[in-house]
Amino acid sequence: MTTKRELTMLIVGDVFVLRDDPPSVFKHVKELMRSADFMLGNLEGSVCDVGKAVDKLGSEAWKADSRQLSAIEAAGFNAMNVANNHMMDFGNEAMLATIDNLDRIGVKHCGGGRNFAEAHAPAIVERDGCKVALLGYTCVFMDKWAAGPNNAGLAVVGARTSYEPPKRVFETPGSPPIIHTWAIAEHKAQLAKDIAAAREKADIVVCTFHWGVSSGFRNLTEYQVELGRFAVDSGADLVFGHHPHLLQGIEVHDGRAIFYSLGNFTFARHRPHKGHEYATGMIRCRIRDRKICSVDFLPARCDEHLEPRVLDVDEGRDVVDVIKGRSAEFGTQFTEARDCLEIVRQTVRTEVSKAA
Repeated sequence: MTTKRELTMLIVGDVFVLRDDPPSVFKHVKELMRSADFMLGNLEGSVCDVGKAVDKLGSEAWKADSRQLSAIEAAGFNAMNVANNHMMDFGNEAMLATIDNLDRIGVKHCGGGRNFAEAHAPAIVERDGCKVALLGYTCVFMDKWAAGPNNAGLAVVGARTSYEPPKRVFETPGSPPIIHTWAIAEHKAQLAKDIAAAREKADIVVCTFHWGVSSGFRNLTEYQVELGRFAVDSGADLVFGHHPHLLQGIEVHDGRAIFYSLGNFTFARHRPHKGHEYATGMIRCRIRDRKICSVDFLPARCDEHLEPRVLDVDEGRDVVDVIKGRSAEFGTQFTEARDCLEIVRQTVRTEVSKAA
């Protein structure tokens, strides 16, 4: 059975709210967000009233109090990823309380749970007979944060790092090394299994990854590109990332879009001196006959109060130029419309069998 009504899916990056009037953070975009049939994002930290801060070797631990959930509820989020490097800042207790809070307000979640099966299960949202599955993972995590068969935690995809000296290292002492990264093979195999299982349950599969390097590092790591393409090759219809706290490029791989980082949609820990950028954006997908038929990038910007505003292409020309520039290495093509950049998907999507 297919539906004739065209559906809309909106996706944003990092969301972390901490204010006296939580719903006000989305006052400029609430109407747009609530108009979507599917509204997805990354919840960057626990939102609860329990837990004890863990030792992160000098890194800051944070969480938000439970009343901040009213912002998520008011904005109309349908599903959120909880797999990221701050969800466990106050331990398993805080992570589990957060997913219980999301359950209470009717928001599906992925990427964390009471055991491995829960953490790796997709969040599935259905509208008019169309099912969208969201799978979430973090590549940025501390030891013992990964969910196990009998322990709570997050869905993780780890990566390895090696350092290669540049050719002129003896001529120019102190030259920075060439850094190589690659995803752990066993974790990639599990990712492929998760995508196949989600495909059995849903019409559209979206994968999201908390990955890359933050603190103003604009370059992609090798494993981000490896994983993004691998997810698509394994059957994901769209991939989006977060963690760098700035926009990174968009790639089209086998006709499907990979958004390497959507930046901060609203982030109460926004730190410009650490390289965080106010430029951000939304993904807008149009869905017809239970398939993604178009993918757009909506330029947006957080103001000084960390309240996001979606801009038309002329208003957001600086954001448009940033995303075009950072996508150039992939040869990504865009068509400018009044309110968005339409992403030209260069090849026809290869159908994945339900029996795969």
